[in-house]
Amino acid sequence: MRLSLLLLSLSLASACSTTAGTCSIVNCGGCCDADGQCREGTSGDACGAGALNCNTCSGGQVCTDKRCVLPMQAFDAGTPVDAGMPIVAPLETWTWAGFPTSACGNGSPTGVGVNITARSRDVFIYLMGGGACWSSLTCAFAATNLSTGYGEASFAGDTIKQAPPFDRAVAANPFKDMSYVFVPYCTGDVHAGDNIVNYPAQGPQVPARTVHHKGGKNLDAFLGRLHDTFPDATRVFLSGSSAGAFGAQLNYQRVAAAWPNAEVHLLADCAQIVNPAGTLLTEWIGAWNLSIPPGCTGCATDFSLFPKYLHDSAPNRRFGLLAYTQDGTLRQFSGYDGPTFEQRTLALATSSYDSTSNAKYFIVGGSDHVMLGELQTLQGPRGTTLVSWLQAFVRGEASWQSVKP
Repeated sequence: MRLSLLLLSLSLASACSTTAGTCSIVNCGGCCDADGQCREGTSGDACGAGALNCNTCSGGQVCTDKRCVLPMQAFDAGTPVDAGMPIVAPLETWTWAGFPTSACGNGSPTGVGVNITARSRDVFIYLMGGGACWSSLTCAFAATNLSTGYGEASFAGDTIKQAPPFDRAVAANPFKDMSYVFVPYCTGDVHAGDNIVNYPAQGPQVPARTVHHKGGKNLDAFLGRLHDTFPDATRVFLSGSSAGAFGAQLNYQRVAAAWPNAEVHLLADCAQIVNPAGTLLTEWIGAWNLSIPPGCTGCATDFSLFPKYLHDSAPNRRFGLLAYTQDGTLRQFSGYDGPTFEQRTLALATSSYDSTSNAKYFIVGGSDHVMLGELQTLQGPRGTTLVSWLQAFVRGEASWQSVKP
């Protein structure tokens, strides 16, 4: 299995003007147009928030609350839509919500799973992991659910619903009193793409294929309904493992823009953003049609600059990283041997976490991959347990500190 990354970040800044200069999260609370200018984000030809690229509302949509949505008369006329309606589900029961206009890699629609509670107004959004791909070869072997898709039947049989972060019966689980959102993964683009690619064949054993890299576009649709499902959220904890953790970091800006009045914090489980070897970053950007935040100077060529940009963009929010020093999955994907990957991981910890007061890490020596499945049992350096570290992260306590070998 492989993985990957890319960018984006957020926390609404102050109101913007159309003459703000280079558009970034620092000076723009709306969206950034093609000329790098900040727009208010409230018009149909420039709709959006959080210094993301402006959207043009189409297909009868209008710009409402800086989001492109269909007006209510479209609902009344029975037009199939994905955004603007709350997800209605029984409390503390996993429920599937399909989105007809979303797309997995094979073009079939997908959706999200929700488990809503009345215990608090906190929301835990978890992005599923499972590899990444950017060629016919990698798409044949390295991306979960790409050919099969992921719909209601897949969700019904998925054991992820029994994962430790979703276990309300465990008193020590820091997420137990939150509403849960599970975002499946079936697009091969770490939940961040907006492209359809016709990959050519690579020899007789690897045929040509068409892949819908629509992870980022799907999330835009999901967030419209999720906001309306949890309009009064107090805190939103965005998380994911592996490819989902890369997606959480790349989409932090989108999620924070959806809940401008909530605290939106981030937890990345085994997705340290080191700069990959060779031309890999360029290949990922091209295949998935990923957008670089205008304010993230140099990120298109040095991906390790992104985490610091992300942390600085939201100084009042918390950013946590779980990582193994020589993660066997990530080092393969990034093109490094174990010692080199460890060196880059520790360098990232110094440059992007130690230098920022709102970002901390839990780094363990070894080549294992993903930690949240061991939430109750994993012990890290200096006797610090993962569950105690996460409890301090969720509560924002002074005891939440970085640990490494």
